[in-house]
Amino acid sequence: MGMDLLFLVMGGTLLFYGGDWLIDGIERLAAEFRIPPVIVAFVVMGFGTSAPELFVAVQAMLAAAPDVAVGNVVGSNIANLLLVLALAALIAPVATASDILRIDGCAMLLAALSFGIIAYDAVVSRTDAAMLIVGMTIYLLLRWHSLDDQDSAEPDGTGGLTGAMGWCIAALVALPFGAHLFINAAIGLAGSLGMSEALIGLTAVAIGTSLPEMAACVAAALRRQPDLILGGILGSNVFNGTIVLGSAALVSPVLIADTFIAFWIPIMIGASLVSLIFLRTGFVLSRQEASVMLFGYAVIFLF
Repeated sequence: MGMDLLFLVMGGTLLFYGGDWLIDGIERLAAEFRIPPVIVAFVVMGFGTSAPELFVAVQAMLAAAPDVAVGNVVGSNIANLLLVLALAALIAPVATASDILRIDGCAMLLAALSFGIIAYDAVVSRTDAAMLIVGMTIYLLLRWHSLDDQDSAEPDGTGGLTGAMGWCIAALVALPFGAHLFINAAIGLAGSLGMSEALIGLTAVAIGTSLPEMAACVAAALRRQPDLILGGILGSNVFNGTIVLGSAALVSPVLIADTFIAFWIPIMIGASLVSLIFLRTGFVLSRQEASVMLFGYAVIFLF
């Protein structure tokens, strides 16, 4: 138990500082390239914090465990919205702009719906995987060409491109490693306290791969940077539903269990819709709405 406590502290420390470093790096990259921070967050934070999901999904398919791969993507997307985004909004209400909801929010919803349609025949084939990955690539190219119509960040003169990339790289190493230490220590402590495997799975393991997103979004909320929160969450969910799922299916066609088709994928789509509706009301996610989302997350896993 002593080592578990030590690793828990070490993991938590890496998550805390890693989240802060990532926000620093994103702000500086946005300034250097003169593009909106939300776009940098969508790509760097979205893809970078989805790395644990990618590794888990590919490894699961190599081990012939499709339920783990699918559960990893679906569970992470639900947690990103109903847990991570809600926690960030409890710290500080998350304001947004209509363009972010119209473009990036719709991309997240489209990715979730595409997942549901593809999964309807109970398998994600290699052809499906290629379509998902190509679709994501096209979206990123179109998003890049849309930047001319948006306000860009101004250079802040601190650190330059090398420094900005250095902060991002350091963060993208610290976050998954910190999450690994934290989650393994939490599982070890839970086992020492006599918790059941089911309870451990529904608590520690269920949010494990969302810890990097949580750390980065909490850091952004403390700095009152709502665009970075939304860019990271929306980006992570889109990457999970396209690149992560597609990469897993390229290894081997992913069989979708009935429980995902009947319950978990509709829950993921519903969470996406509810989150966008709440964000659209006044273009801000309030603490009251965040509380409803957290309550919904608890109800889903308790019942």
